[in-house]
Amino acid sequence: MKRHAGKGIAIVAAGMATAAVLTASAGAATSGGTTLHLTAKAATTVFVYPCRTCVQSMPPGVHTGAVANQYGTLVNEQGTQVGHFAQVATMVSPQGALVVDVTLVLGSGQLTAHGIEEPPANSGTLAITGGTGQYQSAGGEIRFRDRGKTVTLLQVMIGH
Repeated sequence: MKRHAGKGIAIVAAGMATAAVLTASAGAATSGGTTLHLTAKAATTVFVYPCRTCVQSMPPGVHTGAVANQYGTLVNEQGTQVGHFAQVATMVSPQGALVVDVTLVLGSGQLTAHGIEEPPANSGTLAITGGTGQYQSAGGEIRFRDRGKTVTLLQVMIGH
């Protein structure tokens, strides 16, 4: 169980933090919004595991709380850097469910997303909960799918 949880956090960290690739040509205007296709690459990843004697759980013996912090760059299809990101994933269930918080910095604005990634921790959907600059009133969602240990595909659907 502990091994699976660590694996889940590693996959999320590698995936979401991998960096995002903006594809302006793939960005299609939708009714009141835009869709961006991104690919992510992590520059740094740090895993923090709580000590077994520090954790109290209900029922006893459940060990959650492992945290992965990640940072990386965002690049487009041509390999040009278009931004960067930061992500925190915290294991919240013995089965390996993760609470994920990620912020993408694109140009002069930021998009923040939040959600739960269910096991097997290799894809999911996060809610865009806000933004700054050109994304100030943004909503929508980020769908992601891992393409290996260091690459994650993102589909960012921004609505206003």
